[in-house]
Amino acid sequence: MNVVLIVVDSLRACSLGRAASGGPSTPFLESLKRESLAFSRAYATECWTLPAHLSMFTGLLPSQHGGHFQRLGYLEPNPTLAELLRDAGFHTEIITRNSLFDGSLPGVTRGFEHNTRVLADIGRAPGLGLLVALSKPRIRRLIRDSGFFHSFQRENRSFVRVLARMIVPADRPALQFTLARMATLQRTNRPFFLFVNLYDVHAPYAPTAESPLRSLRSLDGFIENCLLPGVSVRLGAHRYLREGFRFSPRVRRMLLRRYHDAIELMDTKLADFHAEAAGAGLLEDTMLVITSDHGEAFGDHDLYFHDASVYQTHLHVPLFVQHPGVEPAIADEVVTTRDLFHLIHTVGLGGGVRGTLLDSAARACNGVALSEHFHYPHLRQARACYRQNLASAIVGTQKLTVRREGTFAVDLARDPDEQDPELLPIAEFLSRCGRDGATRKALDDAVSHLRRWETRAGRE
Repeated sequence: MNVVLIVVDSLRACSLGRAASGGPSTPFLESLKRESLAFSRAYATECWTLPAHLSMFTGLLPSQHGGHFQRLGYLEPNPTLAELLRDAGFHTEIITRNSLFDGSLPGVTRGFEHNTRVLADIGRAPGLGLLVALSKPRIRRLIRDSGFFHSFQRENRSFVRVLARMIVPADRPALQFTLARMATLQRTNRPFFLFVNLYDVHAPYAPTAESPLRSLRSLDGFIENCLLPGVSVRLGAHRYLREGFRFSPRVRRMLLRRYHDAIELMDTKLADFHAEAAGAGLLEDTMLVITSDHGEAFGDHDLYFHDASVYQTHLHVPLFVQHPGVEPAIADEVVTTRDLFHLIHTVGLGGGVRGTLLDSAARACNGVALSEHFHYPHLRQARACYRQNLASAIVGTQKLTVRREGTFAVDLARDPDEQDPELLPIAEFLSRCGRDGATRKALDDAVSHLRRWETRAGRE
């Protein structure tokens, strides 16, 4: 069976389904809940793009695959999803403009035969060329100092222009390219695995269809465009990890408004893609997966962007799976996006759905989501609380986070925003999970993960 994996970069679950209370309007994603297997409690393994994607590609946790801030790249011998499907005769392709998948980072794109970059021209965004020219010194410092970029990119002076083009909306042409590729491959009768990383919802959260800038016809738009370069560089340079960092309420509102506008635009693009794919019969022998790699923070827990966290705002992500042989339903079990590795490999090779995320019995048996965060080591003067690695386990509604300071529990049913964590030993956490009806497998997976990280935290 063909597989299309669409990852909407930075789309957090807590921003969806809240149009009535000021959130973005997402009619397509709301309809997709009724037309797919929709997972209400899906969690990423890390809070940023590279490790979260590598977990989907390998089925491994970040501590196992190594693709995190402290060792960018994938150097392990375990085969990737793309390698397994390529070797089985699949056409494997990446379609994105995200520089993390341009081939610079070792091993990240292993197994993908084709790597299609879809970048928009800066000329599509009036005024952006001038803004980039004026901001070049800031952008060069960001590329040099940020841990998001490989040495090849930092040493390439033309990468400034590539980075500038990355912030110009281009997901609609990426989805159009995906449709054309699906149609071509369907005619050749060759199975395919297409991975599409959509970037328009990522910071700086493009609020219009053509540009990351607001219209200059209003005073508010002019002020926002003037603020944007400085705000974006401070986000990209992780300065929110420093002692005393603050964004004004105005900037916080600006960022969240831009994010919601970008989500609404993305919803329309996905709706058009889905309608065209269904109308052309491209989904008849194709499993479509729409998810996100991680969420985003807008002052939540004093954080911004996606870093330094195993909080819900970063780990809880939307996940929708449309399979021609699976009836639509809401799945409310705890699941992890790293299980997409097993799902896509099994279904792609015709193995059915038993034992995968699409199997309700398997979901009920597993019922645990494990996450990790390897801290960002490149920022001077980062607060001590951010200079540590983190881990968490979610079993049912119970969550335990391992920090240097101890192990902290929350009941997500009572405290979904994690405002009142409680210092709790691992043994008592497991007792609570057991009383809530957790399975033996979920408890065993959780205790193994938590004990390992407790020992690790004690050595830091």
